[in-house]
Amino acid sequence: MEEKLVPAHVHFVKWFIRIRWMAVSVLIAATYSVRHILDIPVKEKPIFILAALLLILNLFHWFLLKYCSAGGKSIKIKSIKRCVHFQIVTDLIILAFILHFSGGIENPLFIFFFFHLIIASSIFDTFRSYLYAFFAIILSGTVAYLECFGIIPHYPLEGFNSPDLYRNILYVSGTGFIFACAAILVVFLSHMIINKSIKSEETYIKTNLELENKDKLKNEYVLRVTHDIKGHVAAIHSCIEVIRSKIAGPLNEVQEDFVNRAFERTSILSEFIKNLLNLTRKRLRHDKEFEEFSLRQLIDNLLIPVRAMAADKKIELEVFIDAHCGTVNWNPYSIEELYTNLLLNAVKYTLPGGRVSLMIKRRNNNIMTEVSDSGIGIPRNEIDKVFDEFYRASNVPKDMKAGTGLGLSIAKQVVEDHKGRIWVNSETGIWTKFSFIIPANPEEIR
Repeated sequence: MEEKLVPAHVHFVKWFIRIRWMAVSVLIAATYSVRHILDIPVKEKPIFILAALLLILNLFHWFLLKYCSAGGKSIKIKSIKRCVHFQIVTDLIILAFILHFSGGIENPLFIFFFFHLIIASSIFDTFRSYLYAFFAIILSGTVAYLECFGIIPHYPLEGFNSPDLYRNILYVSGTGFIFACAAILVVFLSHMIINKSIKSEETYIKTNLELENKDKLKNEYVLRVTHDIKGHVAAIHSCIEVIRSKIAGPLNEVQEDFVNRAFERTSILSEFIKNLLNLTRKRLRHDKEFEEFSLRQLIDNLLIPVRAMAADKKIELEVFIDAHCGTVNWNPYSIEELYTNLLLNAVKYTLPGGRVSLMIKRRNNNIMTEVSDSGIGIPRNEIDKVFDEFYRASNVPKDMKAGTGLGLSIAKQVVEDHKGRIWVNSETGIWTKFSFIIPANPEEIR
């Protein structure tokens, strides 16, 4: 079965066609300039006829590619390679005729043969690439020797070069030898570079796949171990809760203090395990499960515990939601977690009497969110690390409750799962602002 053409091949053929449009334009302009501005005699009429022929051939290939690409028609790699083969062969023949009518071997434009050899080397195998090289050598050599022996007329570039060079058999043979060596060397070097590039790309892809597999194994291991730990911690937490509630009997002051400390620590550990499990599952499954919902309604619901926490610390909470936000097509559970993490963090790291604000507005088909606070800020040299797992800023006071260090990692994962991006700006001891932008409907983004 013939292999279907991938988009890269189509782009290459389109690029080749565009180059030929430019070549036709340059050929016509150069011929006119050489004849009428530099006053160097060239056979205008034959060259313009050849330019017209090149133009017609390029139009044919352009319409052929457009027809094949329209309506989802199947394009085959072999078919397109035959098309390119025909283009290169006709280009080389037309170039030989153009050189014949514009000075022959005296014309330095002989080097344009190399351009087609490089193109051939980039899409055809080694054998065919050398065939093109020998074809170019035979074409140029035939024109040169036929002119040299007077079999066909010579059209000199008077005033540009010596008019007798084409008759000098030593010059013709020497130039032909250099051209032949250069043509073969171009094909050899092109293939060597292309093959090395292909090998480097294959190595890169293989290494990337190995890293992805290792990352997946790591996540699966973390998921399995963390899940096992979760059960044990939950059991310990429940036992401490029973003792703390004094169901098992009264506690003296010292015992109660130790039980409360143990309960607080296991609560933090349980939250840490829950977040770690959540983050690992997201990375393994890349769950989407998008659905349409009202963003304002979701925000109103999650703000209830945030307002309570802010009120306890006497923090002013400002909320602005653009009326044009409307409905979004997101994962409501992940988005609720995203906003909750950022808002609770802002309240947590803002001193009593401070301010926290939430601003959500629509920008075309995107939703822009900013969560800012007048809290302790983040050191400038640590901003790049805030989304790393288990990271805590160095300026966090010791008397604040230890966090899990996973909230911002989860926030970043949620934003990226929704094809958005998140960033942070901050000034130590003054303010911090987390900003993120998400398409209103990520499923429309390809």
